[in-house]
Amino acid sequence: MNDPINKTLTVPLNAIDAFALFTKDMDTWWPKDPFSVKGANSKVTFPDHKNGDIIETAEDGTVNIWGTLIAYEPRKYLAFSWHPGRDPEEATMVTVAFTETEDGTRCDLTHGGFDILGDTADAVSTSYLRGWDMVLGCYASAAKMPVVA
Repeated sequence: MNDPINKTLTVPLNAIDAFALFTKDMDTWWPKDPFSVKGANSKVTFPDHKNGDIIETAEDGTVNIWGTLIAYEPRKYLAFSWHPGRDPEEATMVTVAFTETEDGTRCDLTHGGFDILGDTADAVSTSYLRGWDMVLGCYASAAKMPVVA
């Protein structure tokens, strides 16, 4: 399964809040156990500008870069390279579009570029097919009960 992964969900938030939850508040909902490099007690930071890195910081201060923000249009669109636990040369590509609807905001996620992974592309893309379901389920749950910091 090497085709791009496409996932769509609608969250009960306006586009501004849906975008902020996905980016600025990612650490509040991302399922770090099991989807992190540094463990369940790490902190995930999403940049607020193009060319910024998505960073996971462990309790001991060590850092892992998950990817780099390539496009950033608040309320509307994100694109970032994606390589948690791998070399940046093995990065795949994730895009997320945010479209306001009568019911909230539709979030369309596409994850592709798995061919760069060579012989492991099928296995990795298949694991992400299931993994994004869990990750986006956590995002949807957080959207129903937003965290107030």
